[in-house]
Amino acid sequence: MIKILHIAKPIGGVGVYIQLLTKHLQAEEFCNVLLCNKEDKITTFKNSSEEKIETFHINLNREIKPLSDIKCLIDIIKKIRKIKPDIIHCHSAKAGILGRLVGAYLKIPTLYTPHAYSYLSTNSKFKKHTYKQIEKAFKFSSAKTLCCSLSEYNRTVNDLNFNKKNVLLWNNSIEDVANVVVKESGYSLPQKYICTIGRPSYQKNTELLINTIVEIKKQRKDIHLVVLGVGFYSPSLVKIKELIKNKNLESNITLVEWIERKKALSILKQADLYISTSRYEGLPYAVIEALALGKPCVVTNVDGNKDLIEDNFNGFKVKKDKNEIVDKVLTLINNEEERERMGVNSRKYFEESFKIEKNIGLLEEIYKSMK
Repeated sequence: MIKILHIAKPIGGVGVYIQLLTKHLQAEEFCNVLLCNKEDKITTFKNSSEEKIETFHINLNREIKPLSDIKCLIDIIKKIRKIKPDIIHCHSAKAGILGRLVGAYLKIPTLYTPHAYSYLSTNSKFKKHTYKQIEKAFKFSSAKTLCCSLSEYNRTVNDLNFNKKNVLLWNNSIEDVANVVVKESGYSLPQKYICTIGRPSYQKNTELLINTIVEIKKQRKDIHLVVLGVGFYSPSLVKIKELIKNKNLESNITLVEWIERKKALSILKQADLYISTSRYEGLPYAVIEALALGKPCVVTNVDGNKDLIEDNFNGFKVKKDKNEIVDKVLTLINNEEERERMGVNSRKYFEESFKIEKNIGLLEEIYKSMK
């Protein structure tokens, strides 16, 4: 039995990642344990035998706070000495820093999954440089980086100059959602709409998305955008609501709070297409879900997105340029035949590459090789 300790703030995509792998790893061979903030554990994590995984709590801040971080580091060491894991798997920037330090100190094999590097998450040149130098410092660590997409792998090797022997790849993967039952969402939506998933934030570049809808409306008065998942940690939500009001788009955009996943998927299932204006991603679950549901996608050509969409095959990759996005969205919403063709290709690509039942074996081999 291999005991794996996950150190993380298990919300958003990181939470989905941990939830899926703990569910699909063979419970007879792998024991998963979670170390996280008490308030961050917003879902129940179970193994393949439907048993809840053991959880321990720490005070893990998102921001850099030296005194608090040192206290957290000491607490992690104490917890790990009690848990006695065979492998540490740390997720995202802060957990990645502390987890790799503890792994080196206690001589425990350690994996780090960035889920999109922190230096991509800021517009500040100082912060970007600082975060990048912190990440680069760990290329001398014994820990291995387990990337969640090919573009994250390439960034680790080419941008951060990590040795390839210390960089691994396991693509984010999901369960098939094609058979999701359409449910009453509680929201009044038009018959035709386009959809995106993600909290209003710097990462999701929601302002660009709203301004794109302004331009599309000039040609298609009936354009309607549904934004799913705005209710949990949405730093730009107030600003976005004001922008929607100022642009007179209240009848063209529906903001959907954090709702049950099956309801969210049923909304996505009925959309004409999926759109993403993100500045960066790891390998976005929302786009993978759109592929699984057979949706053509218009996405910005950034890390994560570009691993999932091929131009004119299952959608379009675009620059972070309003006019180009408008052009591609109109191309699809005005051409049902093209939407259907690309939707079929999206579904095919999902079945070939992103079904967790097919891909979990590779992750199991990675864990076994670390012990």
